[in-house]
Amino acid sequence: MSHDNRRHQLDLHLGEIDDLHRALSEKADELHRAEAEKRRVAAEKSDVARTVAALDADLNRVRKNAETLGCDLRTLRAEKEKSEAEQKKELSKIEKARREAHAQVRLLTDQLESQRQKAAKAKQELQNHVCVVYVLLFMEFFFCYH
Repeated sequence: MSHDNRRHQLDLHLGEIDDLHRALSEKADELHRAEAEKRRVAAEKSDVARTVAALDADLNRVRKNAETLGCDLRTLRAEKEKSEAEQKKELSKIEKARREAHAQVRLLTDQLESQRQKAAKAKQELQNHVCVVYVLLFMEFFFCYH
């Protein structure tokens, strides 16, 4: 009986040892899984850090490009405004010259009409003048008979 008791106690101890081995094995498996998860998280963290660094570099590049484009745009706007001002000034000069030319043409046309009227009046007066009529008749007579 004592032997059986001892045997029973040994069996109980062996069962406890087996349970402890299983628990230890499970803990080791959990530890391996945790370490694998830790390595995976570290790798993901590293990937995220690289991605963030790449995005940050892209953001800085885009900022520089935007600043450059902004400066270029301001320069182009200034040049456009200057060009438009010069064009308005030139158009104003052309319009002024056109108005002056038009006024001058109108004045010259009026003067021409006035001179035509004076010439017609002088011609009429010359034709109506008695001396001219006699001179014309004399010239006609003279050329016809000589």
